[in-house]
Amino acid sequence: MEKSEKIWNRKFILLFITNLLVLAAFYASIPIIPIYCQEIGITGSKIGIVLTAMSVATILFRPVAGYLLDNFNRYHVYLLFLALFCLSFPAFILFPVFGILIVIRLYMGAVYSVCGSATMTLAGDVLPVAKITEGINRFAFTVSIGMAVGPYVGLQVQSHMNSQASFMTIFGITVAALICVSCCRIRYPKTTRKKFSLRDTIHGPALPFMFNMMFLMIPYGAVIAYSSIFAQEKGLSAFLPYFYIFLVAGMLVSKLSTQKMIDAGRHRILVYISLILLIVTMVSYLFMDSGVHLLAAGFFFGLGYGILQPLFQSFVTGSTPAPKRGVANATYMLSYDVGIGIGSLLMGFLQETTGLPFGFAITAIAYVIGGIVYISYVDGYYQRLKASAEHN
Repeated sequence: MEKSEKIWNRKFILLFITNLLVLAAFYASIPIIPIYCQEIGITGSKIGIVLTAMSVATILFRPVAGYLLDNFNRYHVYLLFLALFCLSFPAFILFPVFGILIVIRLYMGAVYSVCGSATMTLAGDVLPVAKITEGINRFAFTVSIGMAVGPYVGLQVQSHMNSQASFMTIFGITVAALICVSCCRIRYPKTTRKKFSLRDTIHGPALPFMFNMMFLMIPYGAVIAYSSIFAQEKGLSAFLPYFYIFLVAGMLVSKLSTQKMIDAGRHRILVYISLILLIVTMVSYLFMDSGVHLLAAGFFFGLGYGILQPLFQSFVTGSTPAPKRGVANATYMLSYDVGIGIGSLLMGFLQETTGLPFGFAITAIAYVIGGIVYISYVDGYYQRLKASAEHN
């Protein structure tokens, strides 16, 4: 395994671009799927079931993903599963049936669980040891940007094409990602393969971070999955693509304005500010009736997540030894699977009962719980891990 002493070395850049493309493709499909389901006669809670099916499979397969990454050649594993991930998008076009769509989403969850864990692990492997926390904090920004750019791309292609053409466009993006990572060519020494054990598929030290971020991702899953339907109900569909532009802008502003504070270890104040911004933003959906309000919500949403997502990822990767990073990242990424899955499923039921505005506001409770978990335990836990790593 070759490493450069610089953060922005060639392999790191290729992995950065690859992860951005994969995440953009994945999140581009999220706002398309509810509309596509409505077009083929699937409505209400059934849409939530289709969306959540992927999260169920990802949750179940994440532990296996960690085992594969720590016991086989990580680069080859990623190439294989990224190729399998590409195939899921044409499948939506070929099988427009409720039951089969659930199967497709289950398949997506299984292969994406490996892809999502692999890139973060590979990025840590090509970074110099002294730069891992700093480098992963920058690499994890691909998650934030991908989550924001993806829905914008999905809505744009769908507004100019039909759903079938939209899925093929997303397929093209994943193929571009596969070509990009094929040029990376990371070399690994032969690994000593351990026998699969369910106990070893969960990295205990990463669980507090996973549990904390799980709550923080519930509102995100709700907003990304149901923003298109919410905008239709409010007559704000013309503003929705710009919602994601403002989301990206918020993330970029947060990155540019807070990076020095993150590098200096001033994490606590940044988490507090992010949570306050996000709580106010979600509650404001109760009163949203203008395009300006929707765009402001997107910007502040971006500010909050542009800080939280890279920060928590750096906590995990920066405090984990290299041989355990595969299973550690797989454990932590469960937070995205569970949180987004709960948010999507919850909003499917709330849409039919309380309505989307009140449903979005209710999800702010998850931020309060996440903040309590961070203040009462996770902050001190990370400080102890960091002190122990420096001592050793």
